[in-house]
Amino acid sequence: MSAGSLFSEQWHRVRDVYPQLASDVTVSRHVYRGRTCYVLQRGATSAVHHLDSVSFELVDRLDGETSVAQLWDRAIVERDQQAPTQDELIQLLGELYAAELLVVDRRVPEERLFEKRNEHDMLQRRQRYLNPLYLRFALYDPDKLLDRLAPLSQQVFSRNAGLVWLALMVYAALSMLTNSDELFAAFKTFDILSSRNAFLLLLLYPVIKLIHELAHGLAVKRCGGEVHETGVSLMVLLPLPYVDASASAMFANKFDRILVSSAGILVELAFAAVGVVIWANTTGSFADFGLLMFLIGGVSTVLLNGNPLLKFDGYYMLADWIEIPNLSIRSRQAVVSSLRTLVSGADETKVHSGIPVEDRLERVWLHVYGVCSAVYRTALMLWIAWMLSDKWFFLGAMLAVAAIVTAVGMPLLRCVKALLKDPVYRTRRSVVVAGAIPLVIAASMVWLPLPYSNVATGVIWIPDDAVIRVKGDCDVTAVHTVPGESVKAGDALFTCEEIGALAAVDILVARTDELQSRLASVAARDPLSAVALKAEIKATEVALVNARERFAESTLVAKSDGVFAITGTTSLYQRAFSRGDLAGYVVPEGQRTVRMAIDERWISRFDTDLESVELRVKSANGDTLEYTTTVLRRTPKATRLVASAALSTYGGGSHPADKSGDGRLLDEPVFDVELEWPEVEHYAAVGAHVGVRLVYSATPLSTRIGTALRHAFSDRVSS
Repeated sequence: MSAGSLFSEQWHRVRDVYPQLASDVTVSRHVYRGRTCYVLQRGATSAVHHLDSVSFELVDRLDGETSVAQLWDRAIVERDQQAPTQDELIQLLGELYAAELLVVDRRVPEERLFEKRNEHDMLQRRQRYLNPLYLRFALYDPDKLLDRLAPLSQQVFSRNAGLVWLALMVYAALSMLTNSDELFAAFKTFDILSSRNAFLLLLLYPVIKLIHELAHGLAVKRCGGEVHETGVSLMVLLPLPYVDASASAMFANKFDRILVSSAGILVELAFAAVGVVIWANTTGSFADFGLLMFLIGGVSTVLLNGNPLLKFDGYYMLADWIEIPNLSIRSRQAVVSSLRTLVSGADETKVHSGIPVEDRLERVWLHVYGVCSAVYRTALMLWIAWMLSDKWFFLGAMLAVAAIVTAVGMPLLRCVKALLKDPVYRTRRSVVVAGAIPLVIAASMVWLPLPYSNVATGVIWIPDDAVIRVKGDCDVTAVHTVPGESVKAGDALFTCEEIGALAAVDILVARTDELQSRLASVAARDPLSAVALKAEIKATEVALVNARERFAESTLVAKSDGVFAITGTTSLYQRAFSRGDLAGYVVPEGQRTVRMAIDERWISRFDTDLESVELRVKSANGDTLEYTTTVLRRTPKATRLVASAALSTYGGGSHPADKSGDGRLLDEPVFDVELEWPEVEHYAAVGAHVGVRLVYSATPLSTRIGTALRHAFSDRVSS
């Protein structure tokens, strides 16, 4: 019995009621974590409720001829100190009535007996229709159709089918491992929101989900259950089929329940595996189709359907595996109970949804799941909103508002209502704690400075005059210095002749001679034509000078002392370069630096709040070493051209590269920053990445959130 009062002031409202279980309620005996539990389900509504053995003893006596008062009196005689209080009995009956498992005397106004009924109905409607992540609309009863397909369920969920599925998973995993780099690159360049891919997604996703839901129905039939509801759901506004497989809750064997929950996931993983195989063995549109299958069956399963933090298939698998039914509701109740204890100081009962919480591990599961699931659901909805806002700004903004209202606004509203109505909060301690906690949180966010730093990508670099770039499209015809040799300023390195450079000089010489001859013939008799010819001759002579200079510069020389190194391969001879390509370096001793790029939106913070800079360098033996460094310079003006392609996504950096450029051209302008290289670190490959940790002055959390939201909103509006 609870430590609370034995009697209830509401007892007079229910003592003369003669409730009984509905005639179509079925009962199944389960064992959860070594404790016996009874599951009640009503056929007309598919409502399911879990009761511990003590509560079921009371409920089992509800025959329509025994009043609530007689039931409680008998419990007092039989159980004495272990008997429920009047409030506990009212709560139990109220929960059963709200779940539509009880039938009461119609002569008594029901709405005055169990007020939870209306609350339960509102909750059901809100979960079915007002969840922006998942809306459901029932259509018809598929049980007869599934009865005809019952023989198929025996074949689909058999040992042979399981072995085929496992072999497919192994083959797909090997394909992913052997093509991991190509798969990662394909992910980076795959635009799922493009018109073509979005159209394929709208065609393929419902088909996969239809087979997914069919698998649930067949699994229920395989285990001896019935399915009486199917319809259409809207997952992030995308119409999809669904099947009500709640009949599996009555299966006594937890592995049967897990099979029903995992059936759809197994189907989607099979589609993902087939998609990987198609992608790995085809090209073009077929490869894109396979990649899309993999994304739908694999990535979406991990993020949504197979993730236990959302109330989809993965959630029911986890709840059955750890043997904690009603995990979502009970975890939320456990967290709220702990908060009530913190605020009021009153000891909360360890009973949730009719099932006592007895072992320590179960309490840990409930609290961890309650917190993690709430955080994940909110983060997932905000991430989806962010992705959608890139293409459809207002749709993403509406979803983000819905997520914030659901995750923050509604819980705050419930807290305020509880503080105003619940008598447990009417003590001085409750008022002080309930008022102090939000004030402390708000004050901390606004005034408490918190450490602030971020890690960026830098590239080991050398002075600009040590970088060797070709000035035009050319082919290497001679190599004068072997890569790896030391050179001095002025030494010839290699000859890279521009394609058609000599022919261009000859053409311009011939053109100049022709114009001179024409000028001599018209100078006396046509002064106007002579003026035009002189201008054309002048332009041609300038072009000739430039062509001769380019031809003369076909032999590239070292501009400083150092070691000659090339990019790409170990050989230069007969290599072809395009204009502006990086051909090599003359690496000087002790003159390395680190180059990095900073987005122009954050440059003011860099200029005003930067306190220190740290480099994270991998040494020759693989260890990570940290050095404190200083800023040598930054460009006064933002530019889209960076020192090395290694700073853009083209070369493994973080800044998006312009697809029309050579890797050094970015989509957005940045400021070029040069950092001092630690002279004690001798191991340094030019062009290699290093981690750069920028430490800023401590800043309140509200300032950071406001800045991030302002920039995000500005980006989306401008795009």
